[in-house]
Amino acid sequence: MKHSLHSRRSVVRAAVSFLLCALLLVAGSGAAFAVDYHFLRPLSLTLYVGDRASAVRAYDANYENNIYLSLADLSSALDGTAKQFSFTYGNTAQDGEYNALRMGQPALTAGSGITQDSPASREEVWLAFSRNRIFVDGADRKYYTFREGWHDLYMSLVDVQLMLDVTLEKTGENAFRLYPERPFAPDYLTLEAEGYFAYLSSFVLGDADTGVILCALNHDEKVSIASTSKLMTYLLFAEAEQRGEVGYDTVFTISPHVEEVSRSADGMIFMEAGKEVPASELLDAMLVASSNEAAVAVAELVAGSEERFVSLMNSRAQELGLYSAEFYTPNGLPIFTDTAVPAKLQNRMSAYDLFRLSAYVLKSFPEITKITSQAFASMPSLSYTVANSNPLLFNMPGITGLKTGSTNRAGYCISASLPVTVGKETHQIILCLLGAETGADRGQEAEILLRFARNYYQQNGFPR
Repeated sequence: MKHSLHSRRSVVRAAVSFLLCALLLVAGSGAAFAVDYHFLRPLSLTLYVGDRASAVRAYDANYENNIYLSLADLSSALDGTAKQFSFTYGNTAQDGEYNALRMGQPALTAGSGITQDSPASREEVWLAFSRNRIFVDGADRKYYTFREGWHDLYMSLVDVQLMLDVTLEKTGENAFRLYPERPFAPDYLTLEAEGYFAYLSSFVLGDADTGVILCALNHDEKVSIASTSKLMTYLLFAEAEQRGEVGYDTVFTISPHVEEVSRSADGMIFMEAGKEVPASELLDAMLVASSNEAAVAVAELVAGSEERFVSLMNSRAQELGLYSAEFYTPNGLPIFTDTAVPAKLQNRMSAYDLFRLSAYVLKSFPEITKITSQAFASMPSLSYTVANSNPLLFNMPGITGLKTGSTNRAGYCISASLPVTVGKETHQIILCLLGAETGADRGQEAEILLRFARNYYQQNGFPR
């Protein structure tokens, strides 16, 4: 009876917390609506590092074994090892709210800006899940975390291994062993057998230079591809530029239709009709910011109208042998048919054909990576500066692109490129991953697959 009463009180506390969060969202700015709240259950883990055992605060997020670790506690547990780091909280007028992680520095017990409560005082709670600002040795990283009231961050077990390049192994109930000296080297076959990739729509990972696929899931299944469609939009622009029909310095006058898209719920950068913008800025907006209105502007610049451009997209796909391709818009947004019972149509393609399209673009127009490898891009004509939508650019050194995307139906998608060097040879490795559940999942799975590919090729060489 006592246990039942405690459970009911926990539910009430959680419900009250949730209602408070909802009220804060309603009262806050429009940007606040993007925050995702999760129900967290407190855990205390035992973390073994060498011959030392440390108690580390953790949470199960929504589901059991979806574990997030306290970075402040992790800093203390790794103190004196090859992977020790200091962890601090800061809040300045210039930088806003952020956390800083300094590798090689001893853990801070005072002056870190982080106040920790005793484990006994922690209760079930709703916390915001977002890309909180974290700098690792001064470099901006894009991992999703939970921030607690005392300014600690809680990061998933997977992201901890990716960020610190360490290996974790489960040793018992709520117990793990961390190996600071062992780099994180994911075993694809083990992860596949455990169902790690099973819920993805599809993916293809392989060598773009040879066309040989390393591994894949549902590679020929036609699925929605969201904003990765913009790779075809770029290709048609690049081919028109090659023919001398347009140039990167060509000035485009924003049309009423482009302004309309920019004002819509899917708009990102306001573009006023009559404003003049060079094509180079439109490409930055389209490929770095994933601006939907910029993709429509590029379509009108190349073909005169969005409708004509979409026809060219489908024709070019057929010429390239991308027979699964089905384009309705230049940006990947859905459209509805003009009928009494409207159908919702979205650009679709198989992961294998998206891999082939990505490889063709990289081979024919390698200069695309000058755009897609930018961590940040500025568009002076539009008075707009933005961070790249590709989290891998921030988290995995060497990534050069290419494009992210997401819609409700498509899930979270990415076409990612990574040059890998073996001996004197450098090949472009491409991953096309479609249908991840969340942006956080997309980043984790993509980085794990690309790390696996890099390790595999460096150990076995490139296919012939």
